[in-house]
Amino acid sequence: MTASEVRQAGSHASRAVVDAAAEIANKAQDGAAAALATARVTADEVGTRLPAIATAGVEGAAESVRMLQELADPRLELLAAFSLGVGTGLWLAGTPRLVTLAALSPALLVGVAIASRKQSQQVRGRRR
Repeated sequence: MTASEVRQAGSHASRAVVDAAAEIANKAQDGAAAALATARVTADEVGTRLPAIATAGVEGAAESVRMLQELADPRLELLAAFSLGVGTGLWLAGTPRLVTLAALSPALLVGVAIASRKQSQQVRGRRR
């Protein structure tokens, strides 16, 4: 094989590599466009449903606080202590923050229930 034949074979190989790379780039571009379109549709759905989800969450939290207000103080204290203990244990064990926050959320709800119950009792006492 002569030097010119080697150059010509290398040129054909280079063209094949360039063509393959161009094809892969076109497929990647098409995939990115499809992913972007899907993301837009998903964002529209989330935007449409988000107010209803937020309202349901607020209503659920308010109902939980109302139910907790009806419990006796020793039960509320036990629930708060248990939640704080589990949350502290998870934090010391190095679990992810979201898991630790989920374990501490009952203590937060109990605190809100106790505080709001005491406020409502003070308001009732002032009216009498």
